[in-house]
Amino acid sequence: MPMDNSFVLVDTSAWIEFYKKDTSHSDIAEQVQRLIREDRVVTTEPILLELAAGVKDSKKLKELRETFALFHPAQIREDIWHDAVDNMFALRRKGITIPAVDVLIGTAAMLYDLYLIHLDKHYQSMAEVLPLKEYQF
Repeated sequence: MPMDNSFVLVDTSAWIEFYKKDTSHSDIAEQVQRLIREDRVVTTEPILLELAAGVKDSKKLKELRETFALFHPAQIREDIWHDAVDNMFALRRKGITIPAVDVLIGTAAMLYDLYLIHLDKHYQSMAEVLPLKEYQF
């Protein structure tokens, strides 16, 4: 986990652990809480999209949107889409299959020069081929 003052993109997998009442990954929940306190959290639209799948009602979705509006945005610009396509191609040429949303999130982290914290093995596979700065709990 980056201990300097770097901004950190918190992946969906880390947010899921953060929001769980019973988590076996209290370390990641604590790290996310620390990053929030230090105003170092970055988020992006695909992460909110993935989290929306687990929201139970419209009130909770509104709360999630309001909370995420407080974090630093890493917007998915046209150049990120373009590089994500190239990254997907490079990964598949190496025999690595990764969900498109994860490639998009990882590409955003790379282009914004962010650390990506997660609990998702796909990002470790990405980092074997691409210059992704990732930290898996």
